[in-house]
Amino acid sequence: MTDWNEMASQVRESQAKTPEFAARHNYWNHKNSRSQDRAKELFDKVHVRPLIATAWDIVRTSMDDAEVEDAMKTIERLDFRHNGSNSAKMQAGTLVQKACDDILIYRKDPIEVYDVYLKQYMDYTPRQWDNGKDARDWEICHEVFVDTIKTAVEAIKEACHQEDIIRGEVELKGCLPNNQVPHINRPDYVGVGDLKTKWPRRNDRSKSGKTKASLPNNLSGQFEMNNVYQVAGGWFINNRKPVWLLYVTDSDYQLFHEGNCDELKPEFLEQVVRDQAVHHKVTEKMLILADSKHDLFELVSPDWSHISWSDPPGVIEEAKRIFKL
Repeated sequence: MTDWNEMASQVRESQAKTPEFAARHNYWNHKNSRSQDRAKELFDKVHVRPLIATAWDIVRTSMDDAEVEDAMKTIERLDFRHNGSNSAKMQAGTLVQKACDDILIYRKDPIEVYDVYLKQYMDYTPRQWDNGKDARDWEICHEVFVDTIKTAVEAIKEACHQEDIIRGEVELKGCLPNNQVPHINRPDYVGVGDLKTKWPRRNDRSKSGKTKASLPNNLSGQFEMNNVYQVAGGWFINNRKPVWLLYVTDSDYQLFHEGNCDELKPEFLEQVVRDQAVHHKVTEKMLILADSKHDLFELVSPDWSHISWSDPPGVIEEAKRIFKL
């Protein structure tokens, strides 16, 4: 039987450096194995990010106008900051967390914080390539944006009530069992907790045009289980310190922890960590076997139905070219 305390101790004592077989592919760390299709993760890390980094170097240093123009086209096509890969709901969740940080950690005036982040959200430019879905989501979310901040602040206070001080996002880094490449986890609060905002959904059959956001009753659903996988890696790296997941709407919240949720008990998290470690091991074997990124992409087949492939047309076209489809 695995000695989990000993394993976690070894992780903390190790520097968890990326081995050469992964670094040569620009694959620096693992993350939540359920957050992306394996092919998408490899495509982003091994192909897209190095391309964008090279393009930005050209923009900064080249004196050749044509070369700079080509580089900018690459950036606009593949870099999510320029091509709208972000979404209205993702942006809303990010800004709510920043607002909570300002209020709870930096002790800023809540009224001023509401104004600052609502303005930032109103400045968001919706996606232009999804038939107006993101624009409608943006309209719906902004209606409850400030109330969601208020609810999240109270919810985080409850989740962190035993802490002397509320700390924001930190990076946890260490290898999962029998892995060589480090796993990264970034808990939102006090090294153990993650905030998940829930937003109203479009509903064209409803008179209001939307359905009010709802909270999960448990963590057995597909998306909630993805969140369990997210916190499990940090749980192991952080010496199995109890973790929590906090779900917030504009009017209510639900806090899950090991005391009220089987999926966050140590026995369940151990199974999740083992599952992720096996997934990572397969990726590592691919990285070892492949002499080039072209060889690597021949070893994996994209699952285009996975939500991680919800990208602009330019990104999908590039992926299909790389995967020779």
